Amino acid sequence: MILTTGKIVFVTDSDDSDCYIENLRTEYNTNLYCIKIDRTLKPPYYQLFHEYKEGKRKLHRELFSSSKLEKIVKYISENIQ
Repeated sequence: MILTTGKIVFVTDSDDSDCYIENLRTEYNTNLYCIKIDRTLKPPYYQLFHEYKEGKRKLHRELFSSSKLEKIVKYISENIQ
């Protein structure tokens, strides 16, 4: 899946996705972002994360979540610069 939010393009990470959980990743202004789509819930649930490394550990800080993809896209366009 490819998701365009106006200024950022997210692409499915096939190594970290399956038919129930899909992770879309992007790099923007040297920051890594991930949208996790949980299809085990009805309707699907979307979470936006900022990814970063601390030592050898990969960490995720949740920025926003919603059951509506439009709200995630709106959050990105208003808050990520």
